[in-house]
Amino acid sequence: MADSANATRHSEILIIGSGPAGWTAAVYAARAMRDTLVVAGSQPGGQLTITTDVENYPGFAEIQGPELMEKMQAHALKMGAQLAEDHILSVDLETRPFRAVGDSGTVYSADTVIIST
Repeated sequence: MADSANATRHSEILIIGSGPAGWTAAVYAARAMRDTLVVAGSQPGGQLTITTDVENYPGFAEIQGPELMEKMQAHALKMGAQLAEDHILSVDLETRPFRAVGDSGTVYSADTVIIST
């Protein structure tokens, strides 16, 4: 779970989803020195965590899905992205900063939201 119930956590960029698209976005956002937070969701790593052979991912001719997701997560974290283990229940895109509520009770606010679920 995230920090604590009913806490508010702000970041420049909030990425909802931790599959290949989410981690790729996190690598580039953090590398651009943006305050980046990835909310992992209910299945961290997405579909690739239950996939065996991945043959079509650039740079990896032969790799297992879970290993690829571990490598992508490690890369994003090395670049400076942060991780919250939470599941987003709702997102308010009507007001700024944008707000997302996790099932932990944490409210995530961000200037930019990337939804990659």
